[in-house]
Amino acid sequence: MLFEEKEKCCGCTACYNACPVGAIEMKPDFEGFLYPEINSDKCINCGACERVCPIKQYSEPETGFLKTFTLRTKEDAVLSNSTSGGFTTPLVEYVINNGGVVCCASYTSDFEVKHVIIDSPAKLQDEINKMRGSKYVQSNLSDVYKKIKEYVLNGRIVCFIGTTCQVTGLSTYLGKKYDNLYLVDVVCHGTPSPKLFKKYLDYQRNKYNSDIKNIVFRNKTYGYHSGTMKMEFENGKVYYGSARVDYMLKSFFKEISSRPSCYECKFKTKKRYSDYTIYDAWHASEIAGINDDDKGFTHVIVHSEKGINLLRTICDKYEMYEVDGDLAVELDGVMVTRSAVPHPRRKEYYENLSNSDLDSHINSFIPVTKKDYFLENTKTFFYKCGLMDTMRKLKKA
Repeated sequence: MLFEEKEKCCGCTACYNACPVGAIEMKPDFEGFLYPEINSDKCINCGACERVCPIKQYSEPETGFLKTFTLRTKEDAVLSNSTSGGFTTPLVEYVINNGGVVCCASYTSDFEVKHVIIDSPAKLQDEINKMRGSKYVQSNLSDVYKKIKEYVLNGRIVCFIGTTCQVTGLSTYLGKKYDNLYLVDVVCHGTPSPKLFKKYLDYQRNKYNSDIKNIVFRNKTYGYHSGTMKMEFENGKVYYGSARVDYMLKSFFKEISSRPSCYECKFKTKKRYSDYTIYDAWHASEIAGINDDDKGFTHVIVHSEKGINLLRTICDKYEMYEVDGDLAVELDGVMVTRSAVPHPRRKEYYENLSNSDLDSHINSFIPVTKKDYFLENTKTFFYKCGLMDTMRKLKKA
């Protein structure tokens, strides 16, 4: 491995993509996170992997906030199916419709989270619903950095969307800025392992005795401010569960399941290598002086002039307000600059993951209480009666 200490590897795959002789493989450890493993028989000691590592070679970007906007798409159907304000859909549609290429996290047929290349309107139609929305699990990047470089050098517009470490890894791998490359980083809370997600999916399949048809990590079941995991099954059944009771969401928000590097993230700064940084706009009414109808808004930090120019080109697709970037970070963007704080039993959590069923496992470490189930079961009533504000106050109690 490139690192003896796992907290120093974010799994971005820059080294894997850069190795000229294929001496590096990305292999899962016992927690299920991918790490680079060097085959010493193939390695020619050229140092390419060291030169592209975003952690070993990290230097703070020069640009910070140029402008910050609170916005959302004008398309109601897109907005309702997006995690927050649906910023990326008009962006990727513009890129694809102008002969460009988009790379973003999507689902495979068995719901592995993987970055895919979309290079045509037909492919976008196939992938649009699978790529939309949050995915609280680390995606598999495979060799997409290599493919992106080829597209960029061939002159096509490229848009890459990923977590901050993935965007920084791509930037370091490329080694220079390109006018035809647009980078979007999603402010994250940490990234749970694919192994945990697979165990969760198997648990849900067994519980509902059916294959899974669709997954939405943050469905606006009770409005934007009360999103839930939504899972549709082939047998017609539908599951909803908030972070109070859903095992995957609870693991994520309790900060017990993230990759070790997420707890010491080097990239948590207001200065980014991206053109756009996006995150939730929970306090849109206070920050933008608008009515919050609970349908969702997104904060967008623009870091580059080309980012501003592209946003001007597609601004008619959005309901958009320029806002104070520092205020937006203060009220909604704690994770822009703060790393996840590890749960005190995080190490035990992963050591035990393979040794028990998920139900027993979760309730051994982050138990779902009777109060949690009570509040969850009353949500539908509160929502139908227009009392969700009261419900949120109870949730904080």
